[in-house]
Amino acid sequence: MIHDKDELLSANYGNLKGLPEQIEAITSANPLTVVSAGAGTGKTQTLSQRFAWLLATDEKCMVDQILVLTFTEKAAREMHERIKETLVQWHKRSEKELPHLKNRIQRIDDAYISTIHSFAMKIIRESGLVLNIDPGASIVSKPVEELWWKTFSEIIGTLSIRRVRMTVPEKWVERAENLFNEKYFKDFVNHYGPEKLAEISRNASEKLGSFGKTPDDLWDQSMEELLTDVKSRGHIFAEIWETWQKKVFPVIRNELRQNPGKALTRLSEIEREYCGVQLDAENCRQFALVLLEDGISDLRYCSKKIKASIEDVLGVALKDWRDEYKRATAMSLPPSENEVTLMRMLCRTSALGWQCWESKRQKEGILTNNDLIKFAGEVLKKSPDYGNKFKHILVDEFQDTDGLQDKLLKGIWKEDINTLFIVGDIKQSIYRFRHANLKIFREYIDKARHPDGKSFKYITLDKSFRTRDKLVEKINSVFGSVWAEGIEKGSSMEYEPLSSPSSEEWWTERNANPISPEFEVLISRQKRSFNEEKKKYDEEEKIYGMRVRLYRELASRIKDIHASGKLIWDKKIDDGDKFRPVKWSDFALLVPKRTFYEAIEDAFESEEIPYVLCTRRDYFTRGEIADLVNLISLLAEPRDPSYLAGWVASPLSGMRPGLAEKLLARAKSGEESGDILLLSDIISKEYPELISYLEEMRKKAELKGVSSVIRELLCSPEFLISYGPEQRRRVRANISYMAEIAAEYEFSQGRSLAGCAEYMRFSVKESKQQEEPEITDEDHDAVNVLTIHSAKGLEYPVVALGGAEDQPKSPPSVDTSVRYGVTAKHIPDFLRDPDKKEDLTVSGMWHEEREARALLEEEERFWYVASTRARDKLIICGLTKTDSSNGEELPPDEESFLGMISSSREAGDKWTLCSEEEIVPSYKNKKRALSGSTESANMLYPKIVSPAKLARLSASAYAMLSWCPAAYRIAYRQGRTMQWTSRGGEGAGGAEFGSLAHWVLSRWDFSCDSLVKWLPENESGYEATLKNVPYEVRGEFKSSLSRKEIREMLFEYANSDEGGMLSALSSQNGDKKLWRETPFRVFDRDLLMVGSTDIFWEEDDRISLRDWKTTAEDVAPTEYYEEQLKFYAYAMHIFRKEKGLPEKKIQIGINYLRSTPGKKKIIEMSDEMISSTGEKVHGSAVSALSDIFEASNEHCSRCPWRDICSKKHI
Repeated sequence: MIHDKDELLSANYGNLKGLPEQIEAITSANPLTVVSAGAGTGKTQTLSQRFAWLLATDEKCMVDQILVLTFTEKAAREMHERIKETLVQWHKRSEKELPHLKNRIQRIDDAYISTIHSFAMKIIRESGLVLNIDPGASIVSKPVEELWWKTFSEIIGTLSIRRVRMTVPEKWVERAENLFNEKYFKDFVNHYGPEKLAEISRNASEKLGSFGKTPDDLWDQSMEELLTDVKSRGHIFAEIWETWQKKVFPVIRNELRQNPGKALTRLSEIEREYCGVQLDAENCRQFALVLLEDGISDLRYCSKKIKASIEDVLGVALKDWRDEYKRATAMSLPPSENEVTLMRMLCRTSALGWQCWESKRQKEGILTNNDLIKFAGEVLKKSPDYGNKFKHILVDEFQDTDGLQDKLLKGIWKEDINTLFIVGDIKQSIYRFRHANLKIFREYIDKARHPDGKSFKYITLDKSFRTRDKLVEKINSVFGSVWAEGIEKGSSMEYEPLSSPSSEEWWTERNANPISPEFEVLISRQKRSFNEEKKKYDEEEKIYGMRVRLYRELASRIKDIHASGKLIWDKKIDDGDKFRPVKWSDFALLVPKRTFYEAIEDAFESEEIPYVLCTRRDYFTRGEIADLVNLISLLAEPRDPSYLAGWVASPLSGMRPGLAEKLLARAKSGEESGDILLLSDIISKEYPELISYLEEMRKKAELKGVSSVIRELLCSPEFLISYGPEQRRRVRANISYMAEIAAEYEFSQGRSLAGCAEYMRFSVKESKQQEEPEITDEDHDAVNVLTIHSAKGLEYPVVALGGAEDQPKSPPSVDTSVRYGVTAKHIPDFLRDPDKKEDLTVSGMWHEEREARALLEEEERFWYVASTRARDKLIICGLTKTDSSNGEELPPDEESFLGMISSSREAGDKWTLCSEEEIVPSYKNKKRALSGSTESANMLYPKIVSPAKLARLSASAYAMLSWCPAAYRIAYRQGRTMQWTSRGGEGAGGAEFGSLAHWVLSRWDFSCDSLVKWLPENESGYEATLKNVPYEVRGEFKSSLSRKEIREMLFEYANSDEGGMLSALSSQNGDKKLWRETPFRVFDRDLLMVGSTDIFWEEDDRISLRDWKTTAEDVAPTEYYEEQLKFYAYAMHIFRKEKGLPEKKIQIGINYLRSTPGKKKIIEMSDEMISSTGEKVHGSAVSALSDIFEASNEHCSRCPWRDICSKKHI
């Protein structure tokens, strides 16, 4: 053993690898070391060697005396492996000098290497007795959280004090009573809706909780900071006075007084009124307001000469100056009393939800991530010596730290007891949505840069081992320009450019074999058709089509590079030549959002290249998951024939597809004798083992839980044979993940088969976002398609960045501000001052200004992270719009990444326009790689399959299949929202317009006199009716234009013969002969037909069925609507037959409310038409299972999906 300290240090220095700055960081003995590590600069190697160095140089330091905190569990596992690997290597090289490392390697599993949340849980469990919480408390499960916030929305919707009392302390019960009794609270709930208010409360609790705030803080939210900000802009009035009185008016005074024109008459009056007036604060304020509101409010017809003179003085367009200063003055005035009321209700409702949620967690012993950090911090406060057990603290990805986490860290780190070593990169902070606070890292950097006599150290790692020289130069050029004034506006953080480790011997070789050009831009320019009649380029190409063209061009480039066998540097090759031919998996397409995936799929499939979508958030809409939810529903409700039929048709039944099809066909058509057979009867008689199998699974689900049944299913995975080879791994992973979701539900809610089935159906119905489990690994050879957030920490030889045209997102209309509480952008109608044109709130404008700046800065960092994933080649993919007047290409938005690149464009940069040829993607010979296989799959991968498929058919689904099978695929397989209703007439129209009209028609007595009751003309009647209007159509109801248009349409209908007859039927008492908004569920040959009729009435010899339509008749899909009505007629025929009701003729008709009532087309359903419709309905139930959806080209021009359909014929 070496006892000489210098000799020991010498031996350890010999083990170190890295550049001088890395070694300086690794060996730092300072109490605080801050390392700014750029992308690809070897921070993981630095951290792992730092850990080894601390153990190697201090024989008394044990592994559990070093705390390592990472951002993710995956990073923690990787760090653990890298540290162990480093220790093994050091010990192997210096066994004689460092014998004590053998013990440290053996005990490495005792090391504190984890996420900060796992560490916090460990603190609570080790020292939880000092807190008033159960040391065995667990992390809250997703089902518990989702269901709780659903409960809170119900509390708000019903104003249930009783349910509040069951949850919170008495102080909060009293607060809730006061809140619920506020004058405008019911209007407030009606305006936003209970679900939205629950969502707002949830977001507020998460964000403000991460900053260490409490529900009490939010309940008592002060206006002080808002008023301070408002006061800070008080100078704006004097600024306007100075500009106009001393600069503008002297130039235009004579012309303005002599020839103001009608538009500037008021400005002339203002000039005279304030000429010679004494300058004081109140006069400045009044002058600024009257100038902006009256003097230059309308510039449409003002004198061009005067306007030009004003603009010469201002240096900008008068309209732009006016709009800028109108906003500035609005932000300089205190909030109105109504705005204060709104803010109070938003903050207090959110605080109530937050407190209810906290009380529930405390009672049930469950914790959120914020709770973990907060309670761990309380442990450290009550047991300050706990942190002394650590000699050293290492923190990775420090730029993603939030306020609570920093507070916890400060409870452990003491300058005179242990060292703190933090690594991060300001430029890579992109988790603001998780409440990361960049200000924290900036403060530590400032502390290390300016230590004020303390022994702190700041080190920059800027040598990128990842990216070749030319690409590094281009990245520096782009972001050096973007951040020329600092990474954050107004901060001292300058851009630290990346450089190359040119001193390394291997670096020259690494830069060989470039894929030229290393940087290029692909542009899909919007196509436009010239309209000869209008003399303008008005028919524009849709975004989806532009994207498909763009990504098809990219796919073609990828194919060319792959086919050329370009050589790629692979650092994982241990010896010899580190270059190898490029593989598909060397390519990655990174996009901002998963909404880009569909266009990419169409493009890549048309070019037939293998690709893998690395995690989607539509987990609950996957076909195998829908099948599994169907099975669990069947176990919970074994008598439901739709679930049984769905199971038989799914791969999970284990039936051969041909056999399942025959059974279903028999159940639908019956035996030759004409007897109708139930599917359950057929299976019970001919395959009793299947019924026994289902019963056995049901019992296991009841006793052991749904998760146990799912795991048992995975033990016999024969069902996977029904999936293509390229899908099986993904399917297995998804089903395995469903077992985890079920187990999570059971852990939190108990083993309830019915409850678990309901929760899963709720998740499917609500389309709850849930990421798929990650299954990609080094074995798959396919192009990687993933989001930029998912790519953080990854790297690829060739990276393409999609969505470069996107602009930074705007803050939501209702948002949480740490400074102001919960703010709304607009004053709702029920609080709006009728004398004011503007409805923007002061707090909303201030929040938006701060938030928009922060979002833009994060957007810049977002694209920096994306760009630095590339090793050898970077391809930027973006869209550009064209001008409708001349067809010329418009420049990209300055705040988009494409705009950033454009502003720093250099000679030699390659910008390429995509081909403008029409794209018709092929759905054959797909090479979509969902696992290690790259076999082609001659099938269409079903994206969404309903849990109640095949044996349950709705009227709209049947009509869509009749209209066009390709459209059915888009609507029901791909989950695209159906939107037939187009705007008709001036102003009013759309889906909400139709819904409002239907709501009135479901209640109106068809008399002209009562129309004003449902569609009031004046404000008094409006307020009374509004309270009865459903949430989803209140926005449309508030439009006087919509109310007026519907009133006029219905007035005309009321005066028609049919309207008069319905009015008479409506007024009759006793025998009910008029039915409105009638839902139905009718079984026919084991097929469940469902739908809802608008209206029907019964006469002596016939039944009349009508559908209301607000769509203009000339653009309506009449054939689609007629098939819907035929479906209703057939269902009614079967229903009456089963009930033994008298047989009557059925008439169907569409009432186009915008058309003349007498012109409607009436169809009388003959026996032959009824029979034919029945055959078509049952045939559709079979074709709905098919993966072959041919297009009906006669309907393309009116199809709502004509712009995205790959099979369109227009």
